[in-house]
Amino acid sequence: MSTHPRILDLGAALTLITALIYTAGWSYAYHWYERFELGLIGLGIPFEYHFMYGFWVLQSFWWLILAVAGMVALTYWARVDPVLDLFARTMPVWVPLTFLLIYQLGAGAVRLDYQAHREAGFDHYPLVRIWTTLDPDDAPARLRDLPQDLAAGNYRLLLQTAHSLYLIRPDRDGGEIPTLQLPRDRIRALRRIPTNPGR
Repeated sequence: MSTHPRILDLGAALTLITALIYTAGWSYAYHWYERFELGLIGLGIPFEYHFMYGFWVLQSFWWLILAVAGMVALTYWARVDPVLDLFARTMPVWVPLTFLLIYQLGAGAVRLDYQAHREAGFDHYPLVRIWTTLDPDDAPARLRDLPQDLAAGNYRLLLQTAHSLYLIRPDRDGGEIPTLQLPRDRIRALRRIPTNPGR
């Protein structure tokens, strides 16, 4: 009989941890693509990617996660009843606060990663050469050279979805990095220029 509450507690803990990892990943993805002025919902990022992003967040703040997890595990397995009773009574407070903390950790991880990527010229994203069906004569004056720039391999591939490619052209002078959305039906050919793998 005494093992059943432990099994139920373990199941609840695993469910909570899974939800927290997903929340961290969702926060990371949301804040990362926000840097490029892209809304997360319209990108159609696969569900499982958020868990990958979540593990990136845990990796960035492993020391904090380890300290909190160790304290909770020690309290639970030592059966410190007054503390466990306090946890149970204050659950409506600390559960939302935990999700809020994880959400903020996702945003913090993006700040660190974005700065590192920017300083490296976003070199983990592949350069691409793209030949399009765009007619330069129909484009606004500021985009007249776009087909030549795309074919020359001046853009990096930020994200590829079922309907569009999202391209960036990093600017090393500290200015904004605009994102170019290119519909797939305007692409005749694409060639990736290989880069070293990484985040």
